[in-house]
Formats: sequence, structure tokens, C-alpha cells
Amino acid sequence: MPKGQLISRLDFLKLVGTAGTGFMLLPLVLFGKALGTVVPTTSKPVTKRVNMVGPDGVVFLYPTKPKGFVWYMNHEQPFDSHFEIGGGSTYRKLVRNKDGSWTTDDNKRVKFNLNVDPNYKDAIGGCKMSFKDSIARGYTYDKSDLDNVELTGFFNVHNPTEHDGIYLRGPCNHHDKSNHLCCEEFSYDCETDCNSLHEPSKVKHTKQSPNNYYEDPAGIKTIIPHVVLADQGWFGIKYVHMILSHDINDPKVKLEHWMNFNSDGKTWIKVNEVIDTRSYMWGPKAICEGQDYEVGTRGAPRMVYKRYRGDVDFKWFSCRQIEPNLLKLI
Repeated sequence: MPKGQLISRLDFLKLVGTAGTGFMLLPLVLFGKALGTVVPTTSKPVTKRVNMVGPDGVVFLYPTKPKGFVWYMNHEQPFDSHFEIGGGSTYRKLVRNKDGSWTTDDNKRVKFNLNVDPNYKDAIGGCKMSFKDSIARGYTYDKSDLDNVELTGFFNVHNPTEHDGIYLRGPCNHHDKSNHLCCEEFSYDCETDCNSLHEPSKVKHTKQSPNNYYEDPAGIKTIIPHVVLADQGWFGIKYVHMILSHDINDPKVKLEHWMNFNSDGKTWIKVNEVIDTRSYMWGPKAICEGQDYEVGTRGAPRMVYKRYRGDVDFKWFSCRQIEPNLLKLI
């Protein structure tokens, strides 16, 4: 294929099927390391984990933590004690589509909050939350906070979104400061660009700190093979947040961004990943009693789905606290 040429959605799905039908590697890079082999970082791992399937028919990338938090959206009545309209949203109600999926009655700013504790209000310390103390504790609000988590959603983008597309974010906290100058304003996310009917879609990770967003130093990445997500039907996104090291002197977090392009809920491709350490120099200098380029190795009670404008249907939202250790899967 000539460099820079867009691939059709059909050909893309054929490539996915060819690459992934016979394999159950998860994730490919870590698996290669476990076997003592070297796997190129440009590899696009595919998994078909049909033996670990949720009630919505969507497979797991990682097993659920015993007694960990698990939530699946109720497709008859999506809002419940955990799932709510997020702050700043312009929509007021959900509208059900003929196929059973949902959309919002306004698309200017759409945000959904998912709270582990329905009574959650603020982190310990509120806007003066100490990064140092929360890392030492391992959580920001309560021992039930999410640490290792797999957040999933399926989307059908009829008209392009704006800003950075569809955001899956967390674990994070809540605050009421309108100017965002608050230590609770810290999180990671994965962003999926659905902003064009013609340009290939891109992905990136960002790190949010008080009153600022910091893009992953590795930059924005175009999905390979090139694919346009807007006006192309249903696709799935999985955002995985894993704490690799709780050592207060060497904290380490890994983020993974997976996509299901044929909407079968089973064939997932890793399109982006990043490991955050202080030496990676991602984010601000020392704030909130933390160190330079602080790493979020502590749990928090909230996950977020977010987008700006566009015309987007959604379904199959879920959140699970996970066991990220690959050796438990072999």
C-alpha cells in the first residue's frame, strides 16, 4: 500500500481478522518479555478472549479482581446510583435509539461520571489534597478507590466530534472549583479523535494537573492502518490504567488504549500505550506536596466518559477493577 494511503474499513477489518484469528496474546509486548523474546513496540496485538466475556457480550482484556468493583450500564435505564450526568454537561436527558443504544438530547458538552461510592464528594484534603500522602496511602478518598481498571464503551459517531474526540478518563476525583486550581484536578485519559470525515483518526494520552493538560511526550499517534472513525459505524474503546509500582521513590503507571473496529466486542487491537515515571518528565514541576513530574500511583473513586459536540450513539459501557498481572492469565 502506498505510504499515507487510506485503507477502506472493509480491508482494515480483513487485516484485523487475518492478524488475530489464531492468537490469544495479551498484551503482546508483555507476553514477549515473559517468554524472553523481543517484540517490536510497533506491533499491534490482537486478542480474542472468548473465555472471559461480560454480560453485554464484550470480552475482558484482563481478569476482574476478586471482590473488586464491577459496573455494567443498564440498557433499560442507564443512570443509576453510580452513573450520573457529569459537571459542565449541556444535555439533560438520554434518548433511546431504535437499536437499543442511547444518545443525548444535546451534544455541546457531554460528560458521564461513574462513581464507585454513590455518596462520594471530595478526596481527603479536598482541593489541598497531598500527592505525597495519597501515594503513600495508595488512595485519595477511600480504600475502595479504583487503582487498576478497565473502562469500556462503544460508540457510533454520525457527525464528527470536536476538541480531541472521545475521552475515557480516570481514576480521578471531583471538585467544585470553577477555575480548576485544585489538587484534585489530576488524572490520566485516552483520547480518540473522531473529528473528521476524511482525515485518518488519531489517538493520544494526556495527563491532567491543576489548570493544565499535558500531552504524552510521545505525541499524537495516527491509528495504523489508517481508518476514519466518524460516520463509519460502531467501534469500541477500552482504556486500561495499571499501577506497576507503588514504591513512593519510584512510582510507575501504565496506560493502554485498545480498540474494537468491527464492533464484535471480541477483537481488540492495542493502538497506544505509555508508561509514566518521574524520569519520563510528563506533567508539571512539583505541586500539591508532590515531586516534579509526579506519577498517579494511587486509587481514586471516579471514571469519566466525555466528548464535545458531534452526533454520537453509545452502548455497552462497563468498568471493572482488574488484576493486571499477565502471569495469572497463562
